[in-house]
Amino acid sequence: MESRERTGSPAGRGFAMVVPFLLFFAGIFCLSMYLFQSVVEETAYFGLLVGSVSQDVEITDEDTGFVPSGRPVSLSKIPAIRYGKQFARINVTWADGGWRIRNIPVYLGADKKLLKKGAGMSFGSAFPGEGGCTIVSAHVTRDFAELEDTPVGAVVQIETSYGPYAYRVTEKKTAKGTDRWFMDAGQDADLVLYTCYPRDNEGRRRTERCVLLCTLIDGTEVSR
Repeated sequence: MESRERTGSPAGRGFAMVVPFLLFFAGIFCLSMYLFQSVVEETAYFGLLVGSVSQDVEITDEDTGFVPSGRPVSLSKIPAIRYGKQFARINVTWADGGWRIRNIPVYLGADKKLLKKGAGMSFGSAFPGEGGCTIVSAHVTRDFAELEDTPVGAVVQIETSYGPYAYRVTEKKTAKGTDRWFMDAGQDADLVLYTCYPRDNEGRRRTERCVLLCTLIDGTEVSR
């Protein structure tokens, strides 16, 4: 008996040949969309660095659930502060008595997503009242637009969820974008505020930082 080799229909063979190409192009499409989204996010972040002062809607305490406390309490009684959550707000005033930097929310952490919402305390630096140096940064195009105008002698008030603290600006410096000395300024300051510099950059990328070193003038050390 003559044996016959079974073969699929021409349509079936054609579909089998097309499937790998479809999967290949689908993969290319998905990868392109992922890369495009990343570019969009990075472009938005770059815009915060080089653009004009943002006119975004102000974030209020009601939006974040932050409740300032009128007096310090024991650390053991302070609710856990999670990364990414607001735990304070900051105000800065100087000679004329007006508040030049007002009601800026301060979050635990300083990644780019948090800095789009407000100021961020560098993770690992000390909380106000903890006895070390607190390091806070924000975008010059948003919340720290007037930081470079802040003179020595200005008063910085930080209201936390466990008590208020006040600092006086003792030094004002500029640093290269690659410098990190101000991230380890514990012997020279109780509080460091910094942002990109200069504010008016004419569309160029900012490669320097404006740094304020501050000394604690009021506020109780929180006991354990």
